Amino acid sequence: MTTNNIAYLRRRRNITQKRLADMIGIPASTLNRIETGETEGFEKYRTLLAKALGCKPEALDAPELDMPSTPITGFVKYKTFIKEIPEKQRETVDAVPGLPDTIEALKIKTSDLVPYHGANDLLYFDGVPQKNERLFLDRECVITLDTKKRGERLLAWVSKGSREGHYILHPQGGTLMVDAKILAAHPILHIKRA
Repeated sequence: MTTNNIAYLRRRRNITQKRLADMIGIPASTLNRIETGETEGFEKYRTLLAKALGCKPEALDAPELDMPSTPITGFVKYKTFIKEIPEKQRETVDAVPGLPDTIEALKIKTSDLVPYHGANDLLYFDGVPQKNERLFLDRECVITLDTKKRGERLLAWVSKGSREGHYILHPQGGTLMVDAKILAAHPILHIKRA
């Protein structure tokens, strides 16, 4: 029996069966038969499917897939506060070409951030904090606060504060935090809309 990775690749990219069928110009019922193996072969659609799924044509039926992935290390469920996901419970999502190997992702699980972010948006950021202030000022970042609960993180825009090591944080949908001391800033490098 031949391996068929089409449904797996489609789900990893968060594409519905109907949407993929529309993208390649075939009825959803035909795509369903291809994915379930009811239709022998899919050579006729291989190039279109690969292009729509953003993969090499041979990945559609490769016995083993080596997909570059990024761990989802936390999620935003209330306002802009980030809840860490324990390492053993982390899911992965497709890696974004051109981003560093140390990239991590956050998943938005709230509608509190509309119109900035919708539920299920993925925000990619470098797991290594940015030390050069010019590269995180006036940008949306994952911030690690210097609080009694060391390591508390939130999603916010960062502006210069009144003294060294302090910054004005502008959380979307939250209150303005003036002159907060932060331990680390990780600029958002890529946003994948749900």
